[in-house]
Amino acid sequence: MGEPALSGLYEVSRVVDAAFWLFAALAIGGAVMVVTVKDVFKAAVFLAGSFLALAAIYFLLQAEFIGVVQILVYVGAVSILIAFAVMIIADVPGGSRPARGRIAAATAAALMMAALAFTTYNTNWTDIGQITDEDAIAGLVGVYYEDTSTSPYADAQGGTIRAADETTKDARSGALIDSTGAIGTLLIREFVLPFEILGLLLAAALIGGLALMLNPRTEDK
Repeated sequence: MGEPALSGLYEVSRVVDAAFWLFAALAIGGAVMVVTVKDVFKAAVFLAGSFLALAAIYFLLQAEFIGVVQILVYVGAVSILIAFAVMIIADVPGGSRPARGRIAAATAAALMMAALAFTTYNTNWTDIGQITDEDAIAGLVGVYYEDTSTSPYADAQGGTIRAADETTKDARSGALIDSTGAIGTLLIREFVLPFEILGLLLAAALIGGLALMLNPRTEDK
């Protein structure tokens, strides 16, 4: 039952693999250009390109909702806001001046990249086509409900996922069928505080854009 239900969920082919590596290279290359190019306007363009490449990776993973949010929030709001701030700077080619702490920032980025690579390499990943448990398949692409009677952490973390049908009370669709409603519920309940904190991202981008507009202070001789 499990293998036919999940066999066609994700199409794994050379085209998909090539597209993933292409967009990954574009995302990383754009991020590198953002911190190395001296022209602030070009840096903003590379930033938007990096965000678009990341959104394309989300679409390849069939996370369309996250991909659309990536485009609307980061490309359509943050990048455009920075671009408008950059366009009114008098000295655009020389706007990106050397900043302090580049060595420390590069070291921190390298350490984080190493930690991510180490975690990814040492994690025992399970191919989605190898899932055969009926309850797990129901939680992904079927209909399920939460059985709180068998979970010792029912009050804090919910119950155990069980396969169900449309007539079952409190039945829910699988996470990979339509996860938009589930994500919205999580954002306004369990993760409302992180969601509000992330809302400050646009305010931080606005402050950064205003800071770019300010003239640099002249040091007294």
